Amino acid sequence: MNKLYLFILLIAITSCQKPTKGIVSNDNASFFDLNLFENKIKIDSVALNDTENKLLIDFYKNYNYQTVWQSEEHRNFVLQEIGNAENEGLDPIDYWYNSIKKNESNYDDLTDEQLVNYDLLLTQSMQSYISHISKGKVNPLVVYDDYDLKEKIVDVNSILKDCIDKNDFSDIIEDCKPSHPMYKNLKESLRILKAYPKVKTENFDSKTPKLIPGKSYKAIVLLKRKINYWKDAVITDSLSNVYDKETVAGVKKFQKRHGLYPDGVVGAGTIEVLNFTREQRIKQVCANLERWRWYAKDFGSNYLLINIPDYSLVAIKDGDTMQKQRVVVGKKTRQTPVLESKISNINLNPNWTVPPTILAEDVFPDAIKDRNKFNKDKLKIYNWKKQEISPWQWKIEDANKYHYVQLPGRNSALGLMKINFKNKYSVYLHDTNHRDYFKFTYRALSSGCVRLEKPLEMAEYILNDEENWPLEKIQDTTNINHYIKLKKEKFNEQAKKDAARLAKNPLLVITPKKFVNPELKTIVLGIKDDIFVHQLYWTAWQNNGVLQFREDIYCRDSDLFAYLYY
Repeated sequence: MNKLYLFILLIAITSCQKPTKGIVSNDNASFFDLNLFENKIKIDSVALNDTENKLLIDFYKNYNYQTVWQSEEHRNFVLQEIGNAENEGLDPIDYWYNSIKKNESNYDDLTDEQLVNYDLLLTQSMQSYISHISKGKVNPLVVYDDYDLKEKIVDVNSILKDCIDKNDFSDIIEDCKPSHPMYKNLKESLRILKAYPKVKTENFDSKTPKLIPGKSYKAIVLLKRKINYWKDAVITDSLSNVYDKETVAGVKKFQKRHGLYPDGVVGAGTIEVLNFTREQRIKQVCANLERWRWYAKDFGSNYLLINIPDYSLVAIKDGDTMQKQRVVVGKKTRQTPVLESKISNINLNPNWTVPPTILAEDVFPDAIKDRNKFNKDKLKIYNWKKQEISPWQWKIEDANKYHYVQLPGRNSALGLMKINFKNKYSVYLHDTNHRDYFKFTYRALSSGCVRLEKPLEMAEYILNDEENWPLEKIQDTTNINHYIKLKKEKFNEQAKKDAARLAKNPLLVITPKKFVNPELKTIVLGIKDDIFVHQLYWTAWQNNGVLQFREDIYCRDSDLFAYLYY
């Protein structure tokens, strides 16, 4: 008579995620027993199938429903790797580290039943770990609704099988992790932060005045302690209330690596950042490590990389940085989405079809008060027959029947250039009529698209066609004064011809030639290279051991960390 062992609960965990337990078969089971072969133990396939854990069932099916963790070397790797999961910003508890450690210390005394359960535990631990380091622990679609990256498909069982069969855990597992330098730098950031001493947190209060260099304040002593703690300076006179040059230099360094204007003046923004604790920064780094596990492992050989909270764009080709630009990104109420795509074309002198959100929130409310709003913004109103409608005929009750277009021009919303790429949010990169925004430190000011500081230089780089589209030609094509000059030259040339004809025949009647008024026309240009766009969000990194943090402009770090650890 078959004897089925009951499931044994190995561990209770706060996340309510529990490893599946197996059932060891006995000698009278209805399948061939290979217990004596390489110390493998047969697992009851019927009981395992009853668990409905498809990933686990499929894995053991590949091994004829036998235990696979006979190798002490393999087990020790698992123990060490998940024990160091904190280095990846993950929690060893999620991979049943304590239970595995306990089983391993008593391995020689485990019964067959316990060995089967331990085997299942090791497998599930590595299945979860491989999944998490390959594509992240948290599903970003659960956290965000403005996320458009390709889903990562990871064959966890195939990876784990390769580890076991090829006896190569170290290289294969390491290859699962993101290979981006940014990810590796973040891991180093985590190591650096954990090396900072744990101290009792003391923060500036809300009544702290703005601290001006050269003056004295009670809060300066605390400021010096903060700057000393974060190693932005070694301030010897730490008990003086004077905001001296030594402390100012440390504050400027602190401000610069936090993306603040480095003027040495400690206002509300700097105080807010100074109040961040070591523990908060560790959580921030862990959240950013998770994000990099979501992102594509290969960005391509030619791409634009935009860091939304850093308001920055870099163009990378074959590993070299070709361009750097400051950008303006979406405001908190119209956030720039995280996405990846490929550039399809460039528009010089783009016209702008106003999107519904901006119409409803910006254009219509003003137009109700003043129909001249359309003329001020140089907006044309068209019906479905593409017939232009006068602003004075426009009525709010019919507003959604029309579409609204702003004609090309330097002062149009899109400026002189637009870069198009397929995405479900209808966003793009473009020039702007608010060129003064780039001097600001805080640049979350757009309606969702990314605005470029040097749009025509970017157009030249992307077109990569020096013969047909050098920068000078792009500049001329987008400059109305260039066309005015051409018209004037044609006019003068015609005048000379007319004068010569009149000199020969003074009685000749010449009808003046009419020249079309110059205007900017939209030009759509394809590109010959495959250039990808990666609009990503990360708020922490490090350069040469110097920690860098940016304001979490969309308040995403704490939410993500909560999903990671609670």
